[in-house]
Amino acid sequence: MNATGADHPRVSRVLVERYLDRLRRRRRWRRLSVTITVFLALLALTGYSILWHTKVFDVRTTTVAGTRVLSRQQVLAAAAIAPHTPVAGVDTAAAKARLMAIPRVKDAWVERSLPHTIAISIVERTPAAALPQPDGSYQIVDSDGVAFDTAATASAIPAHVPVIHLEQFADRAAADRAATVAGALAALGALPAPVHSRVLTVSATGPFAITLTLTASTKKQHSVTVLWGGPDQPDLKARILAALIGNDAAHYDLSAPAAPAYS
Repeated sequence: MNATGADHPRVSRVLVERYLDRLRRRRRWRRLSVTITVFLALLALTGYSILWHTKVFDVRTTTVAGTRVLSRQQVLAAAAIAPHTPVAGVDTAAAKARLMAIPRVKDAWVERSLPHTIAISIVERTPAAALPQPDGSYQIVDSDGVAFDTAATASAIPAHVPVIHLEQFADRAAADRAATVAGALAALGALPAPVHSRVLTVSATGPFAITLTLTASTKKQHSVTVLWGGPDQPDLKARILAALIGNDAAHYDLSAPAAPAYS
């Protein structure tokens, strides 16, 4: 009995020591985790302060790519990114919004690049057609019909940009006029380059009466007319015209693409 009774205190002490050891290890891990957390917080705060509130990573270079008509200075002025602003503090979304306010800009990107650069890339709208205005000027539109420039006279229209004439448009409804312009632009966009380069004007007396006038293909011709018809099936009509144009006819009728004709 004595031997057995003497073993109980030793067993109890071992269990207590193990328990206390676990507590000590837990306390050490807690202190270590707190220390690490504080260190990381201080590191993050220091990094934030350096990036956002000092000139260690300030804007020293702003690059501009994608300009064709716009100048670099026009883009920089519109973006309005102040030099020596912390790179991380540049509001790229606001800068992009300012660039998109330029009518000629179709899309824009503004990106930060540490340590000292802001990179601006833009896509300019491409002239697709000119629309005569009551004052004698011409509104320049892109393939989406977005107006982004004005030509004071016909001679000021960019080269190879056809004029869409709606002066004889029978229906004055704004929706029909818009649909006709969209149809004319779709026709121009579908034409292969060799045919598109020959387009002089586009005219319409209604949404389904679009006519293209092309430069002459022979010396005997004054010009070539293409009755395009409505805005439907522009790609099919363009392929048919490309196949038939070699016949050197003066008139092509694609208003019913299933039964095209020329004379």
